[in-house]
Amino acid sequence: MRIVFTGGGTAGHVMPNIALINCLKPEDEVYYFGGDGMEKRLTADKTANVNYVEIQAAKFKRSFSLSNCLLPFKLIASISQCKKALNQIRPDVIFSKGGYVSLPVAIAGNCLKIPVIVHESDVSVGLTNKLCAKKSFAFLTSFECSQIKKAMQVGCPIRQEIYSADKVRGLKTMDFDGHKPILLFLGGSQGAKQLNTFAEEVYPRLKRKFDIFVVTGKNKEVNNAVGFHSIEFLDNIYDVIKASSFCVTRGGANTLCELVALNVPFLSIPLTGATRGEQVLNAQYFAKKGCGAILTGEFYAEQLANKIIQMHAKIPLFKQGQKAVKIDGTLDILKTIYSAANIH
Repeated sequence: MRIVFTGGGTAGHVMPNIALINCLKPEDEVYYFGGDGMEKRLTADKTANVNYVEIQAAKFKRSFSLSNCLLPFKLIASISQCKKALNQIRPDVIFSKGGYVSLPVAIAGNCLKIPVIVHESDVSVGLTNKLCAKKSFAFLTSFECSQIKKAMQVGCPIRQEIYSADKVRGLKTMDFDGHKPILLFLGGSQGAKQLNTFAEEVYPRLKRKFDIFVVTGKNKEVNNAVGFHSIEFLDNIYDVIKASSFCVTRGGANTLCELVALNVPFLSIPLTGATRGEQVLNAQYFAKKGCGAILTGEFYAEQLANKIIQMHAKIPLFKQGQKAVKIDGTLDILKTIYSAANIH
């Protein structure tokens, strides 16, 4: 099979693609269409034998901007570039994860009659995926979706190496002995300054009960102390998650899905200023399923600390709720990809 993956702009559009790429058959020929951004670096770091095709793609700005007036012309040029590259490669199938960089690839693929599979990780559907839905071979989702008639819920692509996560390695990485439950603050691929601040503020109130570990994000720092350790970035994040008792995080779909897959309960403080409120909806979905809790609005450190203590007492219930949710859709997505390739 010859397959093109596309998606970029954030790690949330790239990491699911990488999860699938690393599960393909050795004989499959893989290409990745993306810009000169995060997707290029992550693909090089975390995959092997992937042919990267750099394309030009213009991003739509939701606030008023004169640059949006040039978008139709830039999109036409991008589609033409993608058509040329696809004609040379002649792939059997295109898998699009969303983000502005994937739009010209999907449109070009439809023009060339190449099956395009679209996957949406969030509860709400992103703009690019909405535009690509109608002509797609299949529209797959992590969650129930009423916005797209043809949507098929399969779950989220999850990197299979997370299941080999090791608690002992995680404790060593965090430099904790495991005598206390570990409270993990995890802000996503870029970190979250607000979560880092919350971690520092609740530490005096929680240090007797928890050891606290913070993944701050690159170029973000906190003040370490006894029982309070941090690191900017981790390759073995799954070991750390596995060794943690409870996690305070944002509402990114991939992070929440991975926490559920590893059976680690969480308190989500979603980013309410996200493009379409998707983080709030993601967190609400899992809260309704009994997998974790959500905290929004304005609150003080004391209120957050009390919420964490309350939620920590309910860990067995959260774990039970997580086990009842089928969230890993990797195998079902691969079946759809190979099915589309065979039809083509």
